[in-house]
Amino acid sequence: MIANYPRDCWYVAAVIDEIGREPLTRRLLDRPVVLYRQESGQIVALADQCGHRGYPLSKGRLNGDNIECGYHGFQYDPTGACVKVPSQPSPPYGACVARYPIREIGPFAWIWLGEPGRENTRTVPGLPWLTEQGWASSGTTLLVDANYMLVHEHYLDLTHIPWVHPQETPPTMGRVAPLDEIQVSETSVTFSRKLPEAPLADWEAVSTRLPRDRAYRRQHYGTFISPAVLAEGWDLFDADGQAFGQVRIQAVTPETPSSTHLFWQFCRNYRLDDERVTQHLHGVFEQVMRVDVGVVEAIQAAVGYAGAANGFHVSADAGVLKVRRIVESMLTQERQYRSPTAGIPVQA
Repeated sequence: MIANYPRDCWYVAAVIDEIGREPLTRRLLDRPVVLYRQESGQIVALADQCGHRGYPLSKGRLNGDNIECGYHGFQYDPTGACVKVPSQPSPPYGACVARYPIREIGPFAWIWLGEPGRENTRTVPGLPWLTEQGWASSGTTLLVDANYMLVHEHYLDLTHIPWVHPQETPPTMGRVAPLDEIQVSETSVTFSRKLPEAPLADWEAVSTRLPRDRAYRRQHYGTFISPAVLAEGWDLFDADGQAFGQVRIQAVTPETPSSTHLFWQFCRNYRLDDERVTQHLHGVFEQVMRVDVGVVEAIQAAVGYAGAANGFHVSADAGVLKVRRIVESMLTQERQYRSPTAGIPVQA
């Protein structure tokens, strides 16, 4: 199977706290990448392979702002240029490794692995819940043994919630209503739905401290912002109409065609200074995410993404089908302008 992810897209490479003065290796879009910080704190992203024999640079060490290969001691500066070969007076002319553009915004480091020079044609997804005041967040990183589209499609169709997450589903909410509205742009899908009134789930009661003896109105909404990230939220309204908002960010970065880095953050706009609420919600939703991972990994192991995509469709698949068309359109555009030798062919 040819890789089904667009390359011309900003993807999350890491959570910024993961990147320091020790080289960090990560496979992204089936390319080995090494990440580290210069002494100034600026992040560097290079191909994780020495240009001489392909030994991983991440197995070497930093020498000032340069990274030194642990095999023969070759050094590369932050631009990727080879600046030292210990066995001869100077490096070969033009010796270098690929350097990738990287942006540090909020908790994430975003990387461009697409066509060089096209990074300014796409913007890094805006995630105000992670960068603006009025929100508290917590999250973690998971590696999912499944195609990245299986991860996206799992979260685009939440009608699975009463069956996959019965303990987290509000009592009496036996089903999730169809989407009320879907809006599509060239690269995004925005959706919303009203949920039936229901009492509080236990995690909602603990985190909001609202009374348990009544039913509450909820609004679910979300946006497939790009192939790299999906943001979905739901507002819980009290008797006075005050909204208790929570948003879950799923940053999805293909590792290979059959494995995915999932960087998630859970955000809320209430009880911001209460660390106990943060810890409680983190625990609840880390468990939720791990259950979700088990579901998509089971599908990958059984039929793969191609098998899942060829199943029959129901009305709840409306958002999924629109996202598939967007991704296919992006892939088609890339095939039209990319030369036959550009990029890296990937097999499943």
